[in-house]
Amino acid sequence: MRIEIRTDNRLGITQEVLSVLVAQGLDLRNLEVTTNHIYIDLPSLDRTHPSSSLPPELATAITAVPGVHQIMPIDLLPTERRRLQLHAVLSSLPDPVIAIDTKGEITQANDAAQKIVNKTELDLRGRPLDQLLSQPLAHLLQKSAFQIAEIEMQLGGENFLLHAEPIKAQENQNIQISGSVLVFQRPARLGRTFSALDTKQAVKDFSAILGETPAFLHIKDRAVRLSKVDAPLLILGETGTGKELFARACHESSLRNRNSFLALNCAALPENLAESELFGYAPGAFTSATKGGKPGLLELAHTGTVFLDEIGELTPYLQAKLLRFLQDGSFMRVGGTKEIKVDVRTISATNRNLEEMVTKGTFREDLYYRLNVLSITLPPLRDRAGDIPLLASHFTKRASRQIGCRTPALSLSLMDQLRAYSWPGNIRQMENALFRAVSLCEKEHLSAVDLELPLQIPSPPSLAQGPHMQLGTSYKLALENFEKHLFTELYPRYPSSRKLARALGVSHTTVADKLRKYGIQTDLSRN
Repeated sequence: MRIEIRTDNRLGITQEVLSVLVAQGLDLRNLEVTTNHIYIDLPSLDRTHPSSSLPPELATAITAVPGVHQIMPIDLLPTERRRLQLHAVLSSLPDPVIAIDTKGEITQANDAAQKIVNKTELDLRGRPLDQLLSQPLAHLLQKSAFQIAEIEMQLGGENFLLHAEPIKAQENQNIQISGSVLVFQRPARLGRTFSALDTKQAVKDFSAILGETPAFLHIKDRAVRLSKVDAPLLILGETGTGKELFARACHESSLRNRNSFLALNCAALPENLAESELFGYAPGAFTSATKGGKPGLLELAHTGTVFLDEIGELTPYLQAKLLRFLQDGSFMRVGGTKEIKVDVRTISATNRNLEEMVTKGTFREDLYYRLNVLSITLPPLRDRAGDIPLLASHFTKRASRQIGCRTPALSLSLMDQLRAYSWPGNIRQMENALFRAVSLCEKEHLSAVDLELPLQIPSPPSLAQGPHMQLGTSYKLALENFEKHLFTELYPRYPSSRKLARALGVSHTTVADKLRKYGIQTDLSRN
């Protein structure tokens, strides 16, 4: 039986309570004393008095001690409770956790650690840690005050990232280190952490991708169906069409959505860095390499998805190495000799014409067919003009939230200009243009003059577009037809002669004369 005695904070009161137990012929197994509390484990009472209440004669004798206020049975002593709670916490962790003393001998190991080395905690207790690891660690821990931020280590034949924290005990002002707690984290679990912390992952499914035109809805429907198929997916489309957005949505709609989504821009890094980021590197692979090696995205994304953006920019060497991985899921780290096998789905994207690159010999044909098992092609914004009002409204509201201002209304002139512009940078360019316009807007509405878009010279009319553009026409007449077409197309986008003059790099007088010459209606108050 375990009891709690609540007392005054008086010198000698614990000794007097223990004297009562001796007089009663009771032995104790454990004793804990804190301010105003005495906790006692009396195992003999479990045999002689199995009920949960304290024998009356014992309770009377203890209560007679001056300063004792209350006696009550309890289920556990405080240290027992903390130990059981700690054991429950450690057992619930999926990562192996091992505690060692200052000699490097194991004092405790959770269920995950026992499972990975196939030994019970009783077998592990008192055993040197170095016997379980791929390389000696105890000496390094002692040199580093039993603290290591991150090092790669093998436990039970598996690769882990090891993090060590010292166990500290403070007495008065002195801090004593009594050992260390080692947490072994699998690369794939670390990858899921990176993925969860990625702020770009606001897209959780296809409902977050805006678009209502029939052609775009058809593409979304195709992407939804292909996302369920666990095979490589190639996303084609011009820059700024939302290829990464679709890649993330495909991952979130797949059976791998509980695992990592990690991305690599193949055009952003030189060949050696792209290789080490994707495949990782072994210890000592190169001069500046981390001492313990480093897992690459493929290991971190095990059971998840890797998105390879700008896949058309891969060098021939990396194309060959990626092809090797796609064939059977295995690869070697940079400078490594051991084959590593992972289960990863690849989604790749490019704005380049891979078929043309294959014809020219700049992209491997066998790799192209490995990547292009499933494919979707995203339409440019100019081919889905019906979605522009919806997208413009969404981007304007989002920009207003980010800036912290009231959302301005979108004028008809602005919408006309948004529809008329060809958007070579597609959705990304329109989003940036509207963000800039909202940032500078001091009115309650946005108009065409608030958009700062690069000047886009309209295409001249073909020879068959009018009676004055027939074959054999004079150079002067052809030039006048082109000028009239140019000013007629550009004036609605730059609705004042001064703005149009700045855009074309000519004088205000020149523009005003041309507008009058060709009878283009102007609002003189804005000139």
